[in-house]
Amino acid sequence: MPETIVSIGSNQSIATAAPNSCSTVSAGLYDVTFSSTPSSDLAVGDIYVAQEETGAFTTYTFLLTQIAGSTYRLKYVLCDDGGMGSCGATSPCDIYTGSFETVAGTFKRAFSNLTEFEAMVDNASDLYWGSTDDLIGQMHKDDVTGFTDPMTIFDSKANLNSVTLSVVEADRHTGTAETGVFLKPGATATHNNGIIQSAIDNFTLEWLDISLDNLNNRATNVAFRNNSGDDGIIRNCLLHDKYGNPGSTGVRAIVCDRMSSGATFKIQNNIIYNFQETSNDTVIAVNVHNANPGSEGGVKILNNSLYFIDSAGSSKAAVGIQFAGGTADEVKNNIVAGMYAEGDSDHERAYNAVWYTLADISNNLSDTTTHADYNAADMDKSYNDTTALVGKTLLEIAFASTTPTSESLLLDTGSVAIQAGADLGSTDDVNYDIKGFDRHANGVTWDIGAHQKSTEGGGGGGGGDAGGTHKFATTLGVG
Repeated sequence: MPETIVSIGSNQSIATAAPNSCSTVSAGLYDVTFSSTPSSDLAVGDIYVAQEETGAFTTYTFLLTQIAGSTYRLKYVLCDDGGMGSCGATSPCDIYTGSFETVAGTFKRAFSNLTEFEAMVDNASDLYWGSTDDLIGQMHKDDVTGFTDPMTIFDSKANLNSVTLSVVEADRHTGTAETGVFLKPGATATHNNGIIQSAIDNFTLEWLDISLDNLNNRATNVAFRNNSGDDGIIRNCLLHDKYGNPGSTGVRAIVCDRMSSGATFKIQNNIIYNFQETSNDTVIAVNVHNANPGSEGGVKILNNSLYFIDSAGSSKAAVGIQFAGGTADEVKNNIVAGMYAEGDSDHERAYNAVWYTLADISNNLSDTTTHADYNAADMDKSYNDTTALVGKTLLEIAFASTTPTSESLLLDTGSVAIQAGADLGSTDDVNYDIKGFDRHANGVTWDIGAHQKSTEGGGGGGGGDAGGTHKFATTLGVG
């Protein structure tokens, strides 16, 4: 399917420029040069809006689909002539002022917030994209305050093949909070709904930093919810800092509801930390045991790092990763540490296979805070996985920082997680770590967790931070 990128950000006046020359590539598609160089902040996915100053004063909107030097490829997407119904595809050079000079148009982000983007995803007409495209919404860090949308629910995608909510390469985080685009709501979401929630098939959330730090004791209790959408993915995200009592259900980072038989949900290369309940509730950081019917399974939980999951109440549990244990479940290369609960010691559960012993598990790590029955080797079902690392201390795991308010779950030199993982290939970009490093292309021995610290191909050595090939080496600092 064709791929279309659209931008999301607060900058609604990036640059104003008048076309100097236009050539028609195909119907409604134009290569345009401008009389002055537009801003370097322009990106593929922005829109160009120009209003004629004659006739019906029609407003024309174009999507920026390519930048090649000083040439900008603009795709006509829609026009508004006040209901006269006579406008259509027009070259940007043929939009005139009252003195019959070419009008200067304004470049802006296609959408100013997530709510606007989701509204057009729901629509079947007046679109910036083809009706069956693979659509990518790329968020931009246009200001230092971040995005604040309290709840964005993708509940329809018309006939789109897939929808991805991503972050433009230059504005992606580097593995720690607020180093790139971040979503930090101040207003509450509906209890048990996600700050980002999807009920559509083939939805991907990637590279977004979601902070719940302004939602202490608010009803919001879920960062991301896959609400029965088939074949979803959440990858390379930061989810963190929920504290308090949200209401009748405890806090969650990721939830997946029942999908169709045969569907999958993938959770890979995410960093999740500081989910803390204060009033008699269980906390489950990754809660996906209801994703598929019966013993089928279908969740792939790969190379994630979790820390500080804290429940409240003498009968309540703190759970890191909770899954069914079905035949299509995979749980590999994860770190779960810092489980804290009141009452009996078996309420501290790093991994919990709720029903079955059929999952494919390997190379997971748990620390000294979890009960032995729920460690990386047994997961409450006596898997007895000999590749697991269990009973490790925080000193041995060696996160870069667990200091409150300055946490970094990147690995430090000497971590026992270094070169202790399994090679998981490259399906669905599982090979890219939390900083964009390509484990697969660089031929390294995989580390456990979201961060690839080791630069070695095998045989020991923690090395410095991973250099080599990055997916986003032009915009993310290597290392």
